[in-house]
Amino acid sequence: MNRRLTERLEQLNQEHRDETNQLKERLDELSGRLSDQQGGASRDRGEGDELEPADADMRLSDYEDQGAAPDEGVPDYFDLDVTSPYAIPEQTIFGPGFQLQSADKGFRLQIHYESQIEGRIWSQADQLPANSGFFLPRQRFFFNGNITPVIEYELAINRGVNNINLLNAFLNLHLDDRLQVRIGRFFTPLPYDQYAISNYWLPTPERSLFTTNLSLNRQIGAMAWGYLFDKRLDYAAGVFNGSRNSFESLDNSLDFVGYLNARPFQNADLPVAENWNVGASVAVGRQDQAPVPVTFRVGAGSPDANVPGIATVPFLILNRDVREQGDRLLGSVHMAYFFRSLSLIGEWQYGYGNYASPGHPASEQVPFSGFYVTAGYFLTGEHIERRTRLRPLRPLVPVRKDDEQGPGAWEAVARVSQLRLGDEFFAAGFADPAIWSNTATTTEVGANWYWNDYMKFYFSWLHAAFDDPVQYRPGGLQKSADMFWLRCQLYF
Repeated sequence: MNRRLTERLEQLNQEHRDETNQLKERLDELSGRLSDQQGGASRDRGEGDELEPADADMRLSDYEDQGAAPDEGVPDYFDLDVTSPYAIPEQTIFGPGFQLQSADKGFRLQIHYESQIEGRIWSQADQLPANSGFFLPRQRFFFNGNITPVIEYELAINRGVNNINLLNAFLNLHLDDRLQVRIGRFFTPLPYDQYAISNYWLPTPERSLFTTNLSLNRQIGAMAWGYLFDKRLDYAAGVFNGSRNSFESLDNSLDFVGYLNARPFQNADLPVAENWNVGASVAVGRQDQAPVPVTFRVGAGSPDANVPGIATVPFLILNRDVREQGDRLLGSVHMAYFFRSLSLIGEWQYGYGNYASPGHPASEQVPFSGFYVTAGYFLTGEHIERRTRLRPLRPLVPVRKDDEQGPGAWEAVARVSQLRLGDEFFAAGFADPAIWSNTATTTEVGANWYWNDYMKFYFSWLHAAFDDPVQYRPGGLQKSADMFWLRCQLYF
């Protein structure tokens, strides 16, 4: 058998040598023909004559011209010269975010990153599941920009506590500052502390109790919005699927959501009042779905279906057989005032929802109400006109050549927030009054330390009080809960 294998190998080697010799002969023959053609062409052209350019309309595609298949990765296939009609001169910029854009700004891509890393220390050490520890409330990548000045887009991916998901995905038709149309998944325009203030600019680590438990958060829908009367009036109005913090439509109805915010003295040459905001928002619709939230919590970031959810203290959990079924109304009236180093924000929130269960099949209307008042003051002298990116007067870590290094910006902050749910939750048997309360009030005091435009630290103490004792572990009840909150935030 070994002898037959050896003979076969020798036969294959001989065939390989014969093929190689044939290829060499063919190459020599082609080289000779090419030399003859070049010599004849030179004689016909004459010394110093230029070759005629190929007809542009007759040019083969790159991969055909180079004798390669489309999937073989032709060298320089995408290396277009900037003078080509298909290439666009571009600019690269940083701050905030990384930005690539065409010279005329008609095409733009921005990349932003948000990172929040926090520690929560609850005073009640044996709470379940509201354990102390380190958490990542938000890790987000944003990709946004425009394709022509009219078509804008955003895609955002988020990893938060307990989940990873698609955060935003929308197109925005920027017809004019007075009229824009947004379609996709994005924040609904209700209430003020959700729609008008991004989480990175909040004075406190999270939004008010009403907003973090009952707001509509992000949904899929279509919305018209813009600025009127020299940007003294902001408006937004749209239709959405209706399910809180959702990705799909869970029933056959749509919700209407509207928002108005006015700055009546913005151009009145009255500095003390020019940044005074007043307005309202409202959402109406009909629901038929599993309730979100199931758990009403303190220290949460947004409504979700977690039962009961880690790192947060529940004060009311609905029974497992409860369903949201019937009309729903949510609304708020807000006021925001910014003058020099001072921020004052307040909102009264209201509404109702309808719920049912097998033991109570007829829908029961449950009222909601809440409020919050937030105050912030920059001790280091920074002035603001609204809650947005802050540039410290003397950053601790400078990011510009002309920055003067110093202590950074320090802001003292305080907030009171309350959420009251109707007694109907207990009377209709939707929740157990022996272990839950329908009212929670939080008091927060703290300080924010801005190292520069991009880095921020929250130092906050939160005290939550409940009208009735609530279960913090099996067999244990508490009337209040306290937490020390330290959060580090990077956003660029």
